[in-house]
Amino acid sequence: MFLKKWVVSNLVVYPGLLGVLHPLIAHGFTGDHDKLLTTPQFIMHTISIFIFVFFLAVSRNQTFEIIGKKKTLSDVWPFLFFTTWVFWLGYYTLFVPFDILFMFLSIGIINAIQLRPFVQSPAKWIWQCIGGYLLAAVGGILIGLGAYIRYYQNFHGISKDLATWASISIPAALIVAFYFRYILSKQIRTI
Repeated sequence: MFLKKWVVSNLVVYPGLLGVLHPLIAHGFTGDHDKLLTTPQFIMHTISIFIFVFFLAVSRNQTFEIIGKKKTLSDVWPFLFFTTWVFWLGYYTLFVPFDILFMFLSIGIINAIQLRPFVQSPAKWIWQCIGGYLLAAVGGILIGLGAYIRYYQNFHGISKDLATWASISIPAALIVAFYFRYILSKQIRTI
């Protein structure tokens, strides 16, 4: 039940919130942008990232409750602060795709630290966790931005952003869901 919930949660949250809701909020209300965002564009991007990481953390916490590993709502704050901050750090220093890479790495680092008490081999878990999210970021970036360059760049309006973010989030969701299903099956004792 635990591993199934992990897989389903990730397959819903990533494509649903990062792949669909993020482009609708961040680009649907304020339109396309260059590297320098207007204040409304910056606010809407930040809100959409907050929503994504909030539900990602809550679904993770609910998944771990199945096996008796109680997580609290206070565990969400590092996601809201650090993930959003490093997203903007990546965006404004190195531009796309480093915003996505930094965001995924921050999720991996936060999960590595917060879930470390629940695993059999904490030192190994740190590297497995960070490596898994790095793999998810690279997979999403390569497929999503490759598809953008090859197919989507001539799309108009919100369809370009929806197609691009879906192409980033779906491969990333598959990697996070199934890579960690395997890792968690080995690392969590009560499964």
